[in-house]
Amino acid sequence: MGSMSFLLPNPLPPGADEAVRRACFAGGYDQTPVPTRVEFRGNRLVVSRTLSESGYLLVPWPVEPFGSFVTTTATLRERPEPYALLVELARGKLNQVRTQAADWAELGLRTPADFDRAVREATRLFGSAVLNQPSADSDAAAASVLEQSYALAARLTRLHTEQVLATRHQEEGKLGTRLAARLTRPAGHLEAEYRRSFNAVQLGLVWREIEPAESRYDWAAADAVVAAARGAGMPVTAGPVIDISPGMLPDWAAGWNGDLPTLAAFMCDFLETAIARYKGDVRRWVVCGGFNHADGLGLGDDDRLRLAARLFESASHIDPELDLVLSIAQPWGDYLVNDDQTISPLAFADDLIRTGLRVSAVELELRTGCVPRGSLPRDPLDAGRLLDLFSLLGLPLEVVLSCPSSAGPDPQALAHGQSVGDVSAPSPEAQADWGESFAALALCRPHVRAVTWDHWSDADPHMAPSAGLVEADGRAKPLLGRLRALRAAHLK
Repeated sequence: MGSMSFLLPNPLPPGADEAVRRACFAGGYDQTPVPTRVEFRGNRLVVSRTLSESGYLLVPWPVEPFGSFVTTTATLRERPEPYALLVELARGKLNQVRTQAADWAELGLRTPADFDRAVREATRLFGSAVLNQPSADSDAAAASVLEQSYALAARLTRLHTEQVLATRHQEEGKLGTRLAARLTRPAGHLEAEYRRSFNAVQLGLVWREIEPAESRYDWAAADAVVAAARGAGMPVTAGPVIDISPGMLPDWAAGWNGDLPTLAAFMCDFLETAIARYKGDVRRWVVCGGFNHADGLGLGDDDRLRLAARLFESASHIDPELDLVLSIAQPWGDYLVNDDQTISPLAFADDLIRTGLRVSAVELELRTGCVPRGSLPRDPLDAGRLLDLFSLLGLPLEVVLSCPSSAGPDPQALAHGQSVGDVSAPSPEAQADWGESFAALALCRPHVRAVTWDHWSDADPHMAPSAGLVEADGRAKPLLGRLRALRAAHLK
């Protein structure tokens, strides 16, 4: 078993005690986690894994004033002497900023003089932290470098987003990227507001709601959404049609847990029925979601991969011209800290594509503050790296965004086993700031063809807690106005 030890700062900042308990190793070109054992020995954190090799340490470390973000060290080798945790976290984030800034500069990014000066100052301060370790002065310097690095990362991402959007506008004019919110029923009295804010519709199909009893369907809400979109001339994407998270399947189907052939037959029947009903109006379908992560059916990794392949095969047989999309949950691979999960998000998508089935695009769920379906919080610079990583698949990407606006209980989300967690001080304004920055980051990427907010209203069926654009009482949240401004500035 390989292990490394880290000297902890004394005292630990607020929230750090819980953070280090969730530390894990990561490795490979996609930097996905591996099962990790964490223990404390005096003032040391000792992390162990089955393999003995170099790797990264991931820690959801609290950084003022940004909150807790997953911070990744640079590559570390195993050695007898301990590392200083704060020094290594600062090294990792500063290295990410410097490397990304250099890479983007080669592609034409222009950074102002005060940004370049701030990078140099942070680098000099990091040198002081290294030379004075281990000591309280070293930890203080490293903590300051970490704060500065996150501030630089945020500014670097904004500069990149603004300049790429400006360049694309010069070459393409307004962009054809789809911007939508997922609707399970019509937008109601805010229908006109929806049309001003978005140029497309994503129809949410909750199997449990549509087929509560076998072969007895209720398509009324979905029909109304499609009719409204058709009347507004807005393109529609439907799905995920099959999602295997808790509470998404009908009770009568969920009773077949672990029975792959029977589950596949039921799922294919519902998928085929939905496509046949709407294929005249809906040409883009998100076939399945969460199959790389969710295990609500007693199926292992390989069985879920085979089930996804069966669904894509079924959809292709109905109409070979349909646009079929695979949705990936927790694309950073947080679920891989569990021993029973073995296929990384990128590998799951790649394995399905390599079967020869027609996968038109990959959808990435960038959910924060949703436990257990969502990912641990990352900053936009990490999100940009993730989008670049998945572009290696050679397919267009679609992005689903979700962030809670409140920490209060959400009964509809609880019915799906989801609650608010892993997010600092959720509020409508914090949701607006997060949603605007992540949406702009995704929209600027040429290989991202669609950006969807996870659900329209907290009054409608949904899985992510308190993450709608509209309160349950019908009041619009601040993020809706931010997305409307993005649409007006950048999209057709």
